Amino acid sequence: MTFAQFKHSLCALAFGAGSLLAQPAETPQTTVQTKTYDQDGRKVTERTLTTVVKETAPKPEATTVAIFVANRAGTVGDSELGALEDYITGRVTDLNVQVISGETALNAVAGMEPGAKANELDAQMAQSTSAVRLAQTLGATHLLQVTLTGFESNKRKVDAYGVKATNEERTARVTYKILDGVTGASLASDTVRVSKTVQQTDSSSEELSGVLNGLLEEAAQKVAVSLKRQIDRGRLASTSAAQGTVTFTLTTELADVYIPDVRIGAENTISISDSKYKVSALAATVEIDGIAVGTAPGQIQAKAGLHKLRVVREGFKPWERTVNLSNGQKLNVPLEMTDAGYARWQDATRFINDLKNGAKLTDAEVKVLEGQAKMFEQSGFKVDTKEGIQITNKSLF
Repeated sequence: MTFAQFKHSLCALAFGAGSLLAQPAETPQTTVQTKTYDQDGRKVTERTLTTVVKETAPKPEATTVAIFVANRAGTVGDSELGALEDYITGRVTDLNVQVISGETALNAVAGMEPGAKANELDAQMAQSTSAVRLAQTLGATHLLQVTLTGFESNKRKVDAYGVKATNEERTARVTYKILDGVTGASLASDTVRVSKTVQQTDSSSEELSGVLNGLLEEAAQKVAVSLKRQIDRGRLASTSAAQGTVTFTLTTELADVYIPDVRIGAENTISISDSKYKVSALAATVEIDGIAVGTAPGQIQAKAGLHKLRVVREGFKPWERTVNLSNGQKLNVPLEMTDAGYARWQDATRFINDLKNGAKLTDAEVKVLEGQAKMFEQSGFKVDTKEGIQITNKSLF
């Protein structure tokens, strides 16, 4: 094998299996070391080829977490919660984790659940639906819940060498939990414990708040170490937050409201059959998680998964449901009229109620009647004439 062939083989080995190696950052550099010596009266030349390939691994995508900090240690830790959040945020940001502030996250919770308070956080996030909706609203792939679970003090009196003192061991416990931003499932959790012994004498003492603040800073460091261990194990990679956009179809209909099948015969004779047509309301506003995204009937795009869906239209009561959206899904929303809306409905359909079965109309009266039917549809209602009814003569609609 010639030197050129050998060099080509090395390159093929390095780049032929492109899926196994990272993309080279630059052209491979090959060096040749030559050694010549005599062996058994013959001249021998050894060539050692060294090829250096610099590879650049793709930069991992940042994990985006919405952070919540809660206190279960009593009022002793309330004033330090902001500091704990800052300590945690500073530490985990170095792990390629982007953090959405607690204030932003809590505002989102309050928007989803009016009246929700920070101390009700655990109850809110215990519901996977709430967790998923919150993550999708904030654009977070994960939720990070941090709780100051305990702050304890153990005292031991010391009397030695004529000095009376009290050794007090203060211990803080901090628990964190990572939730999947799509399923709401818990992916990883851990509790860290930090302690400090403080000696109190008649002439010296240390403020409780200062000790707790130092313990929380140390706890944040341990939380970051634990979280990195979970990331290295792939525990956070199970999130399905890379969900795509789905398209679903939403239609509306009036609940328990129908239009009679009115037909006009060849001699302009009115025929009112027992068949009924469904009526749908047009131009209803569709909201997903509190944000208007389109109108119904029609096709709507949104992220897959759980959402709070709301349909509103003037003259109708708002319709709200929590739905699990998927691609190609079809939803039919029954809208119920308000009293004022029903009064307007009666005015809009009065021309039908005044018709008499078997009555004969002039050509001019038929034109007026057709015009009234067209005005009815233009007022925001659509009559569904595709319910399997065979139309053998001219339908008013």
